[in-house]
Amino acid sequence: MNKEQAKKRIEELNKLTAHYAKKYYDEDDPEISDFEYDMLMLELRNLEKEFPEFVTKESLTQHVGGTVKEGFEKVEHEVPLQSLQDIFDFNELIAFDERVCKTLETKPSYVVETKIDGLSVSLEYKNGEFVRGATRGNGFVGEDITENLKTIKHIPKKLTENIDITVRGEVFIGKTEFEEMNREREENEEPVFANARNAAAGSLRQLDSKIAASRPLDIYIFNVQKSDTIKFTSHYESLEYLKKLGFNVNPVVKPCETITAAIKEIEKIGENRDNLTFGIDGAVIKVDNLAHREILGTNFKTPKWAIAYKYPPEAKETLLKDIICQVGRTGAITPMAILEPVKVAGSTISKTTLHNEDFIKEKDLRIGDRVIIQKAGDVIPEVVRAVTEKRTGNEIIFEMPNRCPVCRSNCNS
Repeated sequence: MNKEQAKKRIEELNKLTAHYAKKYYDEDDPEISDFEYDMLMLELRNLEKEFPEFVTKESLTQHVGGTVKEGFEKVEHEVPLQSLQDIFDFNELIAFDERVCKTLETKPSYVVETKIDGLSVSLEYKNGEFVRGATRGNGFVGEDITENLKTIKHIPKKLTENIDITVRGEVFIGKTEFEEMNREREENEEPVFANARNAAAGSLRQLDSKIAASRPLDIYIFNVQKSDTIKFTSHYESLEYLKKLGFNVNPVVKPCETITAAIKEIEKIGENRDNLTFGIDGAVIKVDNLAHREILGTNFKTPKWAIAYKYPPEAKETLLKDIICQVGRTGAITPMAILEPVKVAGSTISKTTLHNEDFIKEKDLRIGDRVIIQKAGDVIPEVVRAVTEKRTGNEIIFEMPNRCPVCRSNCNS
């Protein structure tokens, strides 16, 4: 790729990522999967590395996505809530370790944690009392969502010690709770949420705290942002202390003496992710020693002492046996895929919604097709595409019924 081509592609990627980030962070209504977005960001990051003269301050590689929603008070974070650089293979993790070792001139120890798929928040305590909570926003300024956070039962209103401390956590909705919530929404003929992360984010960014209170929100704490009264030597030590204070700390935290041990732990998390009660989209690797972190420092957007390994979405092939239509209480007809049962991300999938006629036409789905199934956000099963190269010619093109499958009245009347 020459310079002119690179400049044009970088401009395209900046526009695309800005649009998708706005839908994801600000509107809680993603248009593409996390994996697709990650691949766009990876392409942009690699191009900017090769052609640094085309890097602009507007690029999402240079700042955190997200803005402050109108109607909320702004909160300036005393300690920025940074994001993490994403990596997708273990060679990149080894390169991260080499950079860390070169700077420290010694072998560091690490902590590996699950990367919870939710909304990052800060919680502020004065004299042990919960006084304020905020979204990450752009990393420097977030939204005051204190009243919404007070509805989450695992956020302690009073700590076991009267200290001043600010912590960071991830608000999420558990897998079972999310499925139940969507099931109820389907029964009430309300739009279902695309994934648990955006359901959690959308619930917290409501001006009416009753909405947050009605949703099954939970939280895991994963970092001490600021403490004037307690000093720690290691990250793992600080997490153990947070448990004593009464916080609901990330349950999957493993100290690792070497990068090799960290890789094994990441693989173990990946193998067991189906058994977790909450959704994850990766594992986080952090330098444990806090003095080492000070030496390593940070970039404008990301710390140099931590990185996120992202797992690819699990996808399986199966048979689209039939397409049937379900009728809701208001008479809306929704096509449903009947599948040859297949296990995806820990659960057996035998049917899933096809949303509407346009969705079927856009995907060119036919009865008898081999199709690829995956779970959006590891929760909702979705038909990704038809495996058209395996068609035999006996597949049947689906057409929406002219008459209601229940009462047989004309659908157009």
